[in-house]
Amino acid sequence: MNRTNPNPDPQTEPSARKLTTGNITASFVAAIPELTPEINLELATATQTEVFTKTSTYVLWGLIDLGTSTVQIRVPVTYRYHLCLREPWRLEIQGKRVVVHAPEFRPSLPPAIYTDQLQKLSVRGWARGSTADLLEEMQREITPTLIRCASDPRHLELVRSQCRQSVAEFVKLWLERERQWGQNGLTEIQILFPAEEDSSNLQQLQ
Repeated sequence: MNRTNPNPDPQTEPSARKLTTGNITASFVAAIPELTPEINLELATATQTEVFTKTSTYVLWGLIDLGTSTVQIRVPVTYRYHLCLREPWRLEIQGKRVVVHAPEFRPSLPPAIYTDQLQKLSVRGWARGSTADLLEEMQREITPTLIRCASDPRHLELVRSQCRQSVAEFVKLWLERERQWGQNGLTEIQILFPAEEDSSNLQQLQ
């Protein structure tokens, strides 16, 4: 009668398939659906308080200054960034290092606005009417402005390092599943986003 050992010795199990530059990209892309069911991989978040100010000055007949009305809105905003897992990947092995050419990361739009914490301030010019219209006009401009802010170079650079770390951890998870990470396998991960060739972004993961 044949019997199956319920606790096989790990040393007697078949060794994991050796990853090479020739097969690592295809192997990684094929495994993505097993790692996460999502289409997008969220990489980074950044929350900050944004301040919006708008003014209106009116001069009657070009001679009489009726004053300047000012409105201001302060509101916390969370910017989120992701990459699309279905976009092209390319992985290379260089000794103990895997170099990952990842898809570009981009903002998840629109940014999240904490309306329950929104603060309004209005100052009416000395001979001006209500600031309600000016305030309403500025509120309509907030979301389009935040969408532009989320994609500007300053915001992208603020989260680039966090995005790089998140991608490295995602790749490391796969390498551990494939038994390719550790003392006898790969020990370094370098993440490059499109148009990057900077070797200083090496991720030392344990």
